[in-house]
Amino acid sequence: MRPLTLTLCAAALAFGLAACGQSAGPASASVDIDIAVRTEPEALAVGETTLIVTLTDKSGAPVDDATVRAHGDMDHEGMESVDGEASMGVNGEYHVPFAWTMGGGWIVTVTAKLPDGSEASKAFDFFVEAISSESVINRHGTPSTEGGAVDIVYQSDNDPAFLGDATVTVIVTDHAGAPITDAEVSVRGDMAHHGMMPATGEGSHQANGRYIVPIEWTMVGDWQVTVIVTLPDGSTFEHVFDQQVVIE
Repeated sequence: MRPLTLTLCAAALAFGLAACGQSAGPASASVDIDIAVRTEPEALAVGETTLIVTLTDKSGAPVDDATVRAHGDMDHEGMESVDGEASMGVNGEYHVPFAWTMGGGWIVTVTAKLPDGSEASKAFDFFVEAISSESVINRHGTPSTEGGAVDIVYQSDNDPAFLGDATVTVIVTDHAGAPITDAEVSVRGDMAHHGMMPATGEGSHQANGRYIVPIEWTMVGDWQVTVIVTLPDGSTFEHVFDQQVVIE
């Protein structure tokens, strides 16, 4: 019986150690908070917006010491999520910077986290109009200038580009091929169809007329990228390039 006793003790000890090893920390407790959301501007259209989140406790008193996070997804695949955050409310109101990057249906989940770690979440449905004041179909101005005193070369960090944060390289030279190092370079990407917020970026010169421009591709598909080069004398040159974006 002694070997059996030792075996049982060893098994019990092993079970106890395994239970300790699998133990996890306590989950975040839920809290009874009412969450309401409105937008500013109230009209929902593609572009920048502010989510005004109001938090109240079960007695109706404002809750001002929370951290509020908003996570937005479109109701179809192929779009990058949008996130925003705000801390320390005033009279229970939190102003969360946000962006509607495409027209259509959105699901925005708002999570309020209190200093004690307790959380409350609620999902809201929004429908965003496709046209914005920044849409390519609302743009007016002079046509693109091609040729002339400036040559513009566009290169993506990947071809096709990957959905999400990326960089593009713009190389600017004069008609003789000499690098132009003191220009202002900006990039604007528009989807080939209407209803998307444009992607924009400003370039910083690295060397030999090479400018690096950070940009965020927010949807897979075909983009039209306009590169705008402004020289110190104020003259401006533009060129449009095609860019495909895929999921990595």
